[in-house]
Amino acid sequence: MENQQNKVTFASIIVTLGIVYGDIGTSPLYVLNAIAGHDVLTKELIYGGLSLIFWTLTLQATFKYIFITLNADNNGEGGIFALYALVRRRSPKWTIYVAMIGCAALVADGMITPAISLTSALEVAEKSIPGLPIVPGVLAILVALFMVQQFGTDAIGRFFGPIMLIWFLMLFTLGLLSAIKHPEIFTALNPYYAYQLFLHHHNAWWVVGAVFLCVTGAEALYSDLGHVGKKNIQYSWIFVKTALIMTYLGQGAWMMDHIGHQLPGNPFAGIMPKWFAPFGSAISTMAAIIASQALITGSFSLIHEAIRTKTWFRVAVYHPSQHRSQMYIPFVNWLLFAGCVAVVLLFKSSAKMEAAYGIAITIAMLSTTMLLYFYLRTRKAMPTPIIFLLIFLFLIVEGLFFTANAQKIAHGAGFTLVLGGSLFLIMYTVYNAKLIARQKRSVVLLDKFLPIIETVKNDNSIPMYASNLVFLTSTRRKNMVEQAIPQSIFGGQPKRADVYWLIHFSEEDEPYANSYTFTEIKPGLVYRLDFDLGYKVHPDVSELFPKAVKELQEKGLVKLQNHYPSLQVHNVPPDFKFMLLNTAFVIAPIQPLREQLLLRLYLLLKRIGVSSESHFVLDPGTWAKEQVVVNDMD
Repeated sequence: MENQQNKVTFASIIVTLGIVYGDIGTSPLYVLNAIAGHDVLTKELIYGGLSLIFWTLTLQATFKYIFITLNADNNGEGGIFALYALVRRRSPKWTIYVAMIGCAALVADGMITPAISLTSALEVAEKSIPGLPIVPGVLAILVALFMVQQFGTDAIGRFFGPIMLIWFLMLFTLGLLSAIKHPEIFTALNPYYAYQLFLHHHNAWWVVGAVFLCVTGAEALYSDLGHVGKKNIQYSWIFVKTALIMTYLGQGAWMMDHIGHQLPGNPFAGIMPKWFAPFGSAISTMAAIIASQALITGSFSLIHEAIRTKTWFRVAVYHPSQHRSQMYIPFVNWLLFAGCVAVVLLFKSSAKMEAAYGIAITIAMLSTTMLLYFYLRTRKAMPTPIIFLLIFLFLIVEGLFFTANAQKIAHGAGFTLVLGGSLFLIMYTVYNAKLIARQKRSVVLLDKFLPIIETVKNDNSIPMYASNLVFLTSTRRKNMVEQAIPQSIFGGQPKRADVYWLIHFSEEDEPYANSYTFTEIKPGLVYRLDFDLGYKVHPDVSELFPKAVKELQEKGLVKLQNHYPSLQVHNVPPDFKFMLLNTAFVIAPIQPLREQLLLRLYLLLKRIGVSSESHFVLDPGTWAKEQVVVNDMD
């Protein structure tokens, strides 16, 4: 699979353009507008801003992500959780919180990117359609965009690549035609101008914060590694970066015609000839929609991985197309929609959104840098002094950008921090509440109860509950079981069955791992299946369990038949019943206040989430629920 991904063809490059570069590719719609929108134009500001953009793209996007971070692939997969999975077994336990912070920041970014990209695109379109209602137009596109998610994006996704190819060709062409009018603008790439602006410009920190918007999509270069492969990203980046730099230089050249004045309009709209404006506006809007789609899809993937790593509560996950990698999560879809609408209604224009944008992705990049340090150390990818030097360099650069964006807290960045902080609080709560539950869960030696279970099986006075009774267990130890399971079998109303099954799911570091181990606890009485699934594989019991049982029967490891002789004659397969135990727990007043708060908030989140039968994809009629009360915790 990885080798297939790394085949570089014209077709694979086009696909990469459509999947990877939506966010960073639409940055020219607003970056220079953000840099100069609050100032009188000067050569120092224009040249310094262009120099900062070039070297930020070079250091952050090219050097950090293209050359270094893309090598940290987890069996071909990338992203914050892929990187965490690579380091978690040989790094401090607190690194899970770094991954959580990065995930929360990226999901928050997924609420802001569609809002600012679409708003900027319609503001550009206003040049050719005077009086265009921007806010209602953005809201209408958002409604359509989020409504269509439930149907999958296969049909329209195939057009993303060609559209983005046209977009980047347009960026390059418009930029070149504008830049050649002021060929001296190419000298702005000299780092001297960045240095001078940083030292002497009266509003340098605001400019630095705005410059960071040019690399807001750099995380996607890593997150989308699994979709297209490293080589395709690296080769296509040469074209993408060239187009981006050219359009920034072209916008800078246009701004040079307005020295001594404030910006008369969006520089991106300024470099479009009047006759081309309708076409350019349409392409800009389509590129913004593609960028929004990429962030929505990325957020679905992030939350699904968070569920599997037990840092998010269970929510419904659907696969609306034939591709299992494409998913639709209704809760996340409408959460993102609400966030996007709130951003649009709160800020109304892209100029006001710019302050809220940037700080989230800065935090995500800092998170990646910290995890990258542990990856480089554990893999001994390079000498230790070089690792320290690289990580120090990235932390200094990203720290400067974070400080610059932090200056904008009162102007909108505070909104983003609240948004990301709320998402992190959810993840922190779920993760720690599950840890508390695991620590207090009452587990017992299974051998102790096997004689009683066998007695229940052989007692014909007890009505047959099912031929095969299946319980889900969370304990990894095969000789242990939750006290609630034997309590369900023979406590209260006994449940007689021919065979009792225990199923356990464990999460593996490899993203698409999918294997199982069979253990015969007691022949003909209790069997156990341990499924080892990657953090991208959903624990679909209705698919995984029957497949495993069929393989075990074909190998002769188990012999299952229908309990009733009349049905055995007709080869009717045995029935299976899944028992879902609602193990209620008591939050005692003597527990530490932190534990009480975490558990109460977790219970509230569980009510919002999906039921166990939906999470494990159990068919109707194949499961039953039972409430079991345990003294301390389930």
